[in-house]
Amino acid sequence: MKNLFIGIMSGTSRDSLDACLVDFTDHFQIISTETLSFSANYKTSTEITEINTEITNKSIEIIKNLLNKADIKESEIFGVGFSGQTISHNEEHSLQAGDPKKIARSTGINVFSDFRNKNIAEGGRGAPLIPDFHQYIFSETGKRKLIVNIGGISNGTYLNGTKIASASDIGPGNCLLDLVMTNLKLGDYDKDGELASKGVVNQSIKEELMFNFSNMSYPRADDITAYTAPFMEKFVEYKKISVNDLLRTLVEITAAKIAEYFEYCDNPDEIIFHGGGILNKTLMESITKNIKKNIKTTDHIVPSKYMECSAFAYLAFMDKGVLFK
Repeated sequence: MKNLFIGIMSGTSRDSLDACLVDFTDHFQIISTETLSFSANYKTSTEITEINTEITNKSIEIIKNLLNKADIKESEIFGVGFSGQTISHNEEHSLQAGDPKKIARSTGINVFSDFRNKNIAEGGRGAPLIPDFHQYIFSETGKRKLIVNIGGISNGTYLNGTKIASASDIGPGNCLLDLVMTNLKLGDYDKDGELASKGVVNQSIKEELMFNFSNMSYPRADDITAYTAPFMEKFVEYKKISVNDLLRTLVEITAAKIAEYFEYCDNPDEIIFHGGGILNKTLMESITKNIKKNIKTTDHIVPSKYMECSAFAYLAFMDKGVLFK
């Protein structure tokens, strides 16, 4: 069927591989979803060959799982939107791990991939790519909305009526929080923001990092090292304070950068969130205080966890990637 697509996504946080089977016949309908965990060292691995092999094999596995769950044959799927795993990104080139040709050959389904470099070649920045999907799902005549994805990096789409008025990376999302947890061997992430909830903000560290992250104009596409590099340069000093205080400080930085973009977009009527960051209760409470507005998630329309893989299914549907057979 020409309107059946699979989207596969692993974000900069590398928390898991998410996939969904979507029918675009009547605008948008998710038929099935699936999540696979990566191996224990995938999140922090810097070995490109290892990353490439794992995300390729996991993608083949997740496609087969989706089709079995939905009882749909490979021949019924028009294409797969495969994000790849971002290794590095700037506005001139994006390096993605993953072998879309092997995925296509192993599943018998055409794969659309290398979306970021195709976007750059067409005059874009290669990131964020999800604004087109935000527009497709959330735009409404006469309404101003800001859709924020809190992944490893936070990015936002400002919709003014049916148009994308602004789309940009915003600041650190979960990346610094996760760095603290993994480097101190406390786990992959701060579950529910529980550790951060018991801390207080260290103003000197907050001011120093906010200064490092200032003078970053919109719109832009950030490599994660824009945030992780200056943080790790001072990590030996930063970790002298309690982990609770350090996590709370980083929560406030993420919230403050989102609030800055909210103000840049002239305080839209609605602000809607998705991404792994929405599970951090302390972060979401801080965002609410910073923007002084009730917030909600995409769950009423698209499950937040599967928002980005749904977007890659949409990008494939719209022929925004390079075709691999």
